Amino acid sequence: MPKDVATFLSKRWLSHFLVLVLTVSGGGIAWAGEKEDMEAMQKALNQKTMERPFNPGDKAAVDAYVEESLRNGVVPRDRRPEGWGPGYTCDNLRYSLYQYRDCRYYHRYYGRYYPY
Repeated sequence: MPKDVATFLSKRWLSHFLVLVLTVSGGGIAWAGEKEDMEAMQKALNQKTMERPFNPGDKAAVDAYVEESLRNGVVPRDRRPEGWGPGYTCDNLRYSLYQYRDCRYYHRYYGRYYPY
């Protein structure tokens, strides 16, 4: 390889390396304030979500599932949902329609809510 080509390639490699280093280090400084902003926005979104009343969607579909399961003799799962606490009802299960549906069936089948 001629000396001119080797010099050109080494300079080009060095310039790419410097651009990469400056981009990575400069990006960290620009993102420093964004982390706190993102955390604040996430907390606000979580609070807004928790303040809304739970809407399980089509309650008739949940009731139809419960009636169908009772007719077929299906025994509900006895495993309580994650995060279940004392004094909870099925309306406290805001994150999953399936957990809500299973809770309604468990309550109808046993006449009580999950133990804690």
